Amino acid sequence: MLDLKKGEIVGKRQFGKNTAKVQKTYSQLFEEFMNQLKIKGRAEQTLKSYKHHSKYFMDFLKKDINCDEITLSTLNDYIIYIKEVKNITNGTTINSYLRNISPVLKYGIKKGYILEEFEMPVVKYQETFKEIYTVNELNDLLNKPSKRDFVTLRTWTIIWTFASTGIRARELRELRVKNVDLLNRTIIVNQTKNKKARILPISSSFLEVLEEYLSVRNGEGEDYLFCSVFNECLAMSSLQKAVKNYCNERGIEKTSLHLFRHTFITNAVNKNVSPLILQRITGHSTMKELSRYYNAKTIDMVDVIDEIAPCSNKKENYFKKNKNK
Repeated sequence: MLDLKKGEIVGKRQFGKNTAKVQKTYSQLFEEFMNQLKIKGRAEQTLKSYKHHSKYFMDFLKKDINCDEITLSTLNDYIIYIKEVKNITNGTTINSYLRNISPVLKYGIKKGYILEEFEMPVVKYQETFKEIYTVNELNDLLNKPSKRDFVTLRTWTIIWTFASTGIRARELRELRVKNVDLLNRTIIVNQTKNKKARILPISSSFLEVLEEYLSVRNGEGEDYLFCSVFNECLAMSSLQKAVKNYCNERGIEKTSLHLFRHTFITNAVNKNVSPLILQRITGHSTMKELSRYYNAKTIDMVDVIDEIAPCSNKKENYFKKNKNK
C-alpha cells in the first residue's frame, strides 16, 4: 500500500507538467478555433460571421481575459450588455449573438481552456408569424416586366429562381451558366452552405423564363449565371438593392431575399410535397431546420378543423339553419 502511494507521488512529479492545464486567453482560443475551421474548409461567410460576433464579445470583455475566467455568469452579463448597452431587445437577434460565439466556447471547454462546463443560455421571446409573400404579390413579381433592359430582365429571372427553387441568396450568386441544364430541366448547385451539392428541378414555366434570360445573357459556361453589368460575380448588396427596387416599383413593401425561401417551403408543404423531397431541394441538413421555415399561418385551419375536432350530436346548427332560409 505504501509502495503504491509512493509510486503515485513519483508519477505526479515526473508527469505533472504534461497533465497541467494549458492557459489561453480568449483571443488565443478564438485564433485556434478559426484555424480548425479553415482546416475543415468551412465557408468564408461562416468565418466572417464568427469574427463579427467575436468582436462584439471582445468589446464586452473590454480586455483579453484568460479562458478560465469565462463562466456562465459571464454569458449572463453579456446578455445584459447586449440589451442595455447595445440597445438590442429582439430575442432572435440576441440569440444569434450567443449562437455565433457558442461553438468557440464549447471548443474551449472541450480543450480544457475553459474550466467551468455550462450550457449556453437562450433568451426566451414571444414568436411571431413571418409574413411570407402572398399569391397576389408573387403574381405581380413574376409577371413579365415591360422594361427590357438587362438589369430588369436579370432581376425578374432571379425572383423566378428564388420563388421556384427556394435557393439561398449566396448559393444563387455562385451559380454558373454551365450549372443550368435546360434539356433535363435541372440546376446543379455546387457551392452550398453545408458543402453538399444538390440538384434543383426546373418547372415548365420557370424553364421559359430561363430560356429567354440565357438568350440575352449569352455567357460562357464558367461565367456567373447572374452577373453584374461588368460580367463579374453579383455583389450581395447589388442583389438586395435590385430586388428591393423591383419589388417597390410594383408596390410591394416586402423585399427580403430569404423570405422567398420561407414562401417556397410553406407553399410546398401546403401542397403536400413529401418532406424528404423538399429537404433534398432546399438542402436542409435536418428536418428540424426545414420545419423552422414553415409558416403555418398560411393554412386555412377552418377547412380542416371539422375533420379533427369532436363533432356535435345535434341535428343541425341553429345559425346555419337560419342562414339557409
